[in-house]
Amino acid sequence: MATTVPLSALATSLEDIDAPLTRKFLFPQDDVEIHRKIEYLWGLEIYSIDPTHERSLLHVRNSMLPLLNRAGGWTLIPTEETLTAMEALQDHNITAPVSQRKSFLTEFSATEYEYIVVPLSTEIDFFILRPGEIPQRFSSPYTDLPRVTSSAHPFFVTFDSQLSIQHFDISISKPWRWAFLLLTAHWYPSANLPEDFLRSCYPATLYTLSESDSEPEAGGLESKSGSDETVVTPMDEDVPGHFPPDKEEFVSDWVRWDASHSHECVVPTAPTVSRDQGKKLLHTLLAGPRWNVESTRGQERFKKLLAEMQSSPPATEVS
Repeated sequence: MATTVPLSALATSLEDIDAPLTRKFLFPQDDVEIHRKIEYLWGLEIYSIDPTHERSLLHVRNSMLPLLNRAGGWTLIPTEETLTAMEALQDHNITAPVSQRKSFLTEFSATEYEYIVVPLSTEIDFFILRPGEIPQRFSSPYTDLPRVTSSAHPFFVTFDSQLSIQHFDISISKPWRWAFLLLTAHWYPSANLPEDFLRSCYPATLYTLSESDSEPEAGGLESKSGSDETVVTPMDEDVPGHFPPDKEEFVSDWVRWDASHSHECVVPTAPTVSRDQGKKLLHTLLAGPRWNVESTRGQERFKKLLAEMQSSPPATEVS
C-alpha cells in the first residue's frame, strides 16, 4: 500500500466514489483582528491576506466535509518537520524588523504538502476510494491509516485545526506538541502589533509625529496665506465610524474610505426674479397670529397699511 494518498481519495462513505469533490475554506473571512495579527506573523503586508486564496482550500469528498473539525469528525495536521520549520519562520518574523519579515507563501512554496489525518472519534470508518480499485477500509485505532497529500498550505491547515486538536489526546510526539504550542499561541487577536507594521499601509507624508511627539501632522496640506487654519478634507459626519486618523487608529481605513467617497459638491442656483417684497410682507401679515383684543385705533391702522401695500406698484428684485 502506498505510504501517502491524495486527500481527495479519502471518504467516510462508499457512496462517495462517484461524487464530485467539495471545497472547504480554512481561514475566517471577516475577522479583521485575526487578519491583521496573521498578516504580521506570517510575513505579509498589512491588508493583503486573502481568505479565499487557493492555498486556503481543502478539496474533499462530500462525506468528509460534514465531519471536518467537528466533534466526532477529523482534522489535518502537518508533519513534525513541517511544523518545526513553520514555528522557526514565525519566530523570525516576530523578532526581525517589519521590513525584514519573510512571507509564508514564498518560504513554503511547495505545490503539495504531507499531512496526518487525526480522527477525533473512534466511531468513524475511513475509506480510500479510487476508480477501478477495490475500496480500502480503516477502522479504529487507525494504526495503518496512511498519510495524505494536499495542495492546501500548512499554515492555513494548522490554523483551521488548532481549536480541535487542543481538546483531544492524540499520539503525537512531544517535539510536535511543543512546536504546535509555540506556533499557535500567537494566533489570537491583540493590540500588541508594532506601530511600524500598522503604519506601513500608507505613505509617511500622511502620518508624521510633531516635534512634541504627541500629535500627528497633516503632511502635504497647505494653510491659507497668513492663517493658521489647516485645510481638512470634507467628511460625511452622518456616516458612523469615519473620523480623522490619529496615532491610535488604523489610518489607512480612514484614508481609503475618504479617497473612495464621493464628496457632494454644492452648486449655487442661478439668480431668479423674486416676487414683490411688499406682497411677501402682506402675505406674512395675513398669515400671522391674531390678538384676541385689538384697539379700534390699531384695527384702523392695520387696515390702512394693508390698503397701501395692495395699491403699491409691483417691484422686481434679483436675488
